[in-house]
Amino acid sequence: MAEIEKLDNQQLEEIAGGAFTPGGWVTVCGLQTGYLALRTSPGYDYNNEIRGSESYNGQTLQVTGGYTFGSDGKTYVWVYNPRSGRSGYVNAAFLSW
Repeated sequence: MAEIEKLDNQQLEEIAGGAFTPGGWVTVCGLQTGYLALRTSPGYDYNNEIRGSESYNGQTLQVTGGYTFGSDGKTYVWVYNPRSGRSGYVNAAFLSW
């Protein structure tokens, strides 16, 4: 099995065209069912979900921090959800910029 090379923040910014620059806006997309939860730490875990912070397809979130790799190997970005007034990590795979 081939080893996956993790990209650093500068490489991710180049690929995303600066999409993860703090202050920018992203749109939630690609959810087949349910919602995108804000999380207290990067990685999918029921215990790190911030209750009452749900985001749905078409909703916009503001990027307020950097991005990182989660415990599940996926890329997470720190965002602000204006609808709930809360901030947290979300899986970047469900964001469009």
